[in-house]
Amino acid sequence: MRRTNLLLPSARSRASGTRARRGSILILVAILTGVLLGVAAFAVDFGRMYLDRAQVHVSADAAALAGAERLLHLAPTRAADSAVRYGQLNLVENATPTIGGADVVPGRWDFTSRTFTATGSWTSPSTNAVRATSRFTAQYLFGRIYGFNTKLRSATSVAAVGYASRTPCVRPMVVPYQALLDMLFPPAGSQSSATHPSLDTADVRRLAQLTVANEITLAGKGNGPLGSGTFGGVRLPPIQYADGGAGSPWNNSSNNWEYGLGVTCDSLAQRVESYGGRPTIGVGDQLAEDNGVATSAQSAGVERLCNNEGGGTVPASPKNNASFRCVNPVPVKVAVSEALVGGRFVVKFIGVFAVTGYTKNTGIRGYFSSVGSTGTFSGTPSPVKAIALVQ
Repeated sequence: MRRTNLLLPSARSRASGTRARRGSILILVAILTGVLLGVAAFAVDFGRMYLDRAQVHVSADAAALAGAERLLHLAPTRAADSAVRYGQLNLVENATPTIGGADVVPGRWDFTSRTFTATGSWTSPSTNAVRATSRFTAQYLFGRIYGFNTKLRSATSVAAVGYASRTPCVRPMVVPYQALLDMLFPPAGSQSSATHPSLDTADVRRLAQLTVANEITLAGKGNGPLGSGTFGGVRLPPIQYADGGAGSPWNNSSNNWEYGLGVTCDSLAQRVESYGGRPTIGVGDQLAEDNGVATSAQSAGVERLCNNEGGGTVPASPKNNASFRCVNPVPVKVAVSEALVGGRFVVKFIGVFAVTGYTKNTGIRGYFSSVGSTGTFSGTPSPVKAIALVQ
């Protein structure tokens, strides 16, 4: 007898429903796969766009800094060319971004309002900043499927020339503010801290223009108050920092002072750090005097400085308190203070003295100047200038 498998109506309905659900799932998977592929495509493209934006910004930063570097070194007419060159050297997706002379603008950066105003002239006395814009047309890859082809990526950066309130490689010398004023405003004594309490941008420009024709002699005083035309020796690191931190300066010693003046900047930093000090010195730090600045220490210190940083001395090895000159002037950073208070000099700002030699039994010869360096960026004028991205 043949058996027949019977499907009850309810069983046939369940089987039909199962097949329908399977078909729906396949359709849903197909749809979601397309969506996920689209999301993945956009993720890849937008990731590239984000990277392109960052690289374009690097290009603009480099251009602005290169232009500001030219301003810093008193070569403003070359600022635009340098900005374009260094902006283009920073590639975007291994391609050169678009940046031309019109994309590099001279201007004035206001440190108080933090705003940039175009001056229209690279040689204007008010020009202290550079604004640079870099562009790159990025190509979509997967986005083209959805109608996206290109996207312009651009970035604008501003770099300004300011000043360093704290800076490394400050020598163990302190110079009276009055001596600097006497050089800036002859005859001596015509200006004082009462009538000219701080430097301004015009003062810094004048300092940058001084040469060996403005040479003076700083006579060292190991002890006692600073007077016009003299300098004092100090021990490093500071005995107290502006933020209240305590230092542990070296002992009074002609050897310490001689080597502190005459070594390279790297060696000086290592020496200061060996006493637990910080690599920078700045406004408000308190420096303890060093009484070991005899004429023999001055002569030997200047000789070391000239040999290490200035291309040698003439004669080659005086070291006997003889008069001699450096082959090239050596600009050194020194503390500038107004008075000795309780055996400590309070740093008013960091100055620059270009050492040219030594005069027997008299002192260190040179002239006040200005220099570009690194340090804590500030808008307060000082002889130590610095550049930084400000926008």
